[in-house]
Amino acid sequence: MARKKIIQKTASSRFSSDEGTMKSKVEIKQPLPHNQERISRLVGSVFIGLGILLVAFGIFSFIKYREEPLLNPELEAPTITKITSLTNESEITVEGEAQGYDIVFIYAGDEKIGETKVTDDSEYSFTYEVEEEGEYELAVAGVKGFPNRYITPLSQRETSIVDKTAPDKELVTLKYGTETNKETFILIGTAEKYATVEVNRGTQSFGGIAGGEGDFRIENIALDEGRNVFSVYVSDIAGNETSLDEKIRVTYNPEGDVNGDAVVDENIPQAAGTLDELFGNNLMMIFGLIALVSFFSSSAVLYLKNKR
Repeated sequence: MARKKIIQKTASSRFSSDEGTMKSKVEIKQPLPHNQERISRLVGSVFIGLGILLVAFGIFSFIKYREEPLLNPELEAPTITKITSLTNESEITVEGEAQGYDIVFIYAGDEKIGETKVTDDSEYSFTYEVEEEGEYELAVAGVKGFPNRYITPLSQRETSIVDKTAPDKELVTLKYGTETNKETFILIGTAEKYATVEVNRGTQSFGGIAGGEGDFRIENIALDEGRNVFSVYVSDIAGNETSLDEKIRVTYNPEGDVNGDAVVDENIPQAAGTLDELFGNNLMMIFGLIALVSFFSSSAVLYLKNKR
């Protein structure tokens, strides 16, 4: 019984100790003064109002920035320093300088086709993807300002040509001699103006460029003894290439009597040997006529002398 009382007394003692410890840990706060609570509410209201104003300004700026910029005729347009002038690809690249501007608008004709940012070096670059071949006139305009934006007048227009059509085979003509006793021959003909004409046989290639009228001439095309067969390729200035179905066939015989190496012009075939042969035959004929005239003249003189 005495032991039970001791346990109860000990438990009671512990409870009193824990209760005292908990009371000591509880902090009792006094209510804020009336003025301090009012100030806190006022400060909170100010910050909420500023937040609303900032959001409203952001929305306003976004809307204004999305609007079309206002034209300022006094602003100087950016310059185009480089453009793809002629290509057979589907891309046109425009590069230039736009000092003092944030963005450059690119136009094809009067239609805006894109925009690009200006770098820290005041330069810009834009690649225009085209679907059809043809002639494109490109210009640029500079844009700056926030939230109100201003745009310059259009720059000077630059022309870019997209040509994906291979040269017309029907426009190509070839003239050459089919036989020769020389180690080379000459090919002349016509093609699309400024086109490149290449004559290939194995690893050997010989080329020429057509002039403004489409005429071309390729000299010193090397031959091997016997029959030589060449393929002909024509490329326009855009890089489009076509291969002719017609092959060039020239027979080279060092011991032959055909002593031409090509064609001199459109009408006189030298490779057939007629030019040299005609010259040689005419020369012999002239000497023969001179001899005949001399013979008859001397005979007539002798006859007249004898008759006297």
